[in-house]
Amino acid sequence: MRNKLKILFSTGFFQIFGGNVLNKVLVFFSSVILVRILTKQEYGIFTYSWNIYSVVVLFSGAGISSGLLQICSEKGGETAFCGCVLHYSVKQGILFNGLLGVLLLLLAIFTPLKVKGADKLLFMLCLLPLIQILYDLSTSYLRSQKRNQEYVRLTVINTVLVVAVSVCCAFYFKEKGLIMGYYAAYLATILYAIIVVKIPIFNKKTTLVLENQTKQALLKISFISMCSNSLSELLYLLDVLVIGIIVANESVLASYKVGTMIPTALAFIPLSFMMYVYPYFAEKRLDKEWCWRRYKQILAGFGLFNLLISLFLFILAPWVVHTFFGVQYDDSVAVFRILSLNYFISATFRVVSGNLLVTQRKLKFNLLVACVSGVVNVIADVVLINFYGSLGAAAATVIVTLVSGMLSTAYFIYTLKIG
Repeated sequence: MRNKLKILFSTGFFQIFGGNVLNKVLVFFSSVILVRILTKQEYGIFTYSWNIYSVVVLFSGAGISSGLLQICSEKGGETAFCGCVLHYSVKQGILFNGLLGVLLLLLAIFTPLKVKGADKLLFMLCLLPLIQILYDLSTSYLRSQKRNQEYVRLTVINTVLVVAVSVCCAFYFKEKGLIMGYYAAYLATILYAIIVVKIPIFNKKTTLVLENQTKQALLKISFISMCSNSLSELLYLLDVLVIGIIVANESVLASYKVGTMIPTALAFIPLSFMMYVYPYFAEKRLDKEWCWRRYKQILAGFGLFNLLISLFLFILAPWVVHTFFGVQYDDSVAVFRILSLNYFISATFRVVSGNLLVTQRKLKFNLLVACVSGVVNVIADVVLINFYGSLGAAAATVIVTLVSGMLSTAYFIYTLKIG
């Protein structure tokens, strides 16, 4: 056991997990501060606008950061090759995200949004995708090379800057200040990545030229990953969008957002775990016996860990909501409890199996699962929100997570067994 712990520490597992814990704690307490600084109406307007922005940037860079991670991980993080892939990915990502910025601008100008004031915030957000893609590519570049300590340092710096600057700006400029804080924080992080971490975002440090075959593989993986990931992430975004359309009440939106905040934020736990194991599974993707042995260990140990977290959150839900968010958000306890149970299904099955399928290059199946989940999500949201409001939205999330988790897990096991 001692030797295993030493290996985990030396390869960066505890750094990744600890860094993500710190990031989520900072984000959580900044959210607690923000709901006290902003009125319920102001927080509801920001939630609605940010949700629309989040839907648009699901297509960020046409998935190029995911493609970079897979292609470079398969090469064992070879420096010259990764630098060449990064340089090509930056050009493609900026070009595509420029189009997303134009889309946000058009939405702000021409779309009659249900929540008043959301158009102004969308207008402010239209340039942020250009900055965010550089950050996403930088983190994927570091992960592919297993430079875990530098990866953690970069993400923590970004989180600290986002929290500190956005909270300060929100105090003086309300919901508009939050957006100003995001711009300042991401720009500062990119400068740190270029100057201190020496990530060659704009400066190609190798004469190596990517072969057309490699470019085609990169773009194919990126596009399919974008489609499957974006449809999967809609699970967490469509709820707010549909509530905004059907209910169109800032207070209901704010309460639902508060109810989702902690259970959704805890997704960092399985994601942190996958950040660590992903490059190893990608490298060993042809060794089915190794993958199957490791997967069983993950399913047993990690599943029990997630179950304990879900039960803990479910029991303490009233105290957590009342203590951290105040009496005005007590109506979000039921949503909190439903999504606490959803955490176990998502963290144990959906996130783990879905990510490991990518290491096996089963991208088309992930896309199929995402399409099925997307259809179920839309139907469940519209029907259940009409009847049960925000509780219906939470129930729809559980249904979709269960469907996608079962499909991904079954197919991943099938893939390893037939290999």
